[in-house]
Amino acid sequence: MGWRTPLVFWGVAAGAAVSLFLSDVPLFKKDVLIKIPVVSNYFIDKTPDSDKPF
Repeated sequence: MGWRTPLVFWGVAAGAAVSLFLSDVPLFKKDVLIKIPVVSNYFIDKTPDSDKPF
């Protein structure tokens, strides 16, 4: 019980840090972030094709 709470805290913090740092990588965004129901609408690209330069 003594190690469980700190390990859970550091695990959640590490997962949040990885998600923050990799949120601009298209592969991570497509494979991970869009599949999370709470945050998927934030990461879906709604820019029309006519406004994208490439």
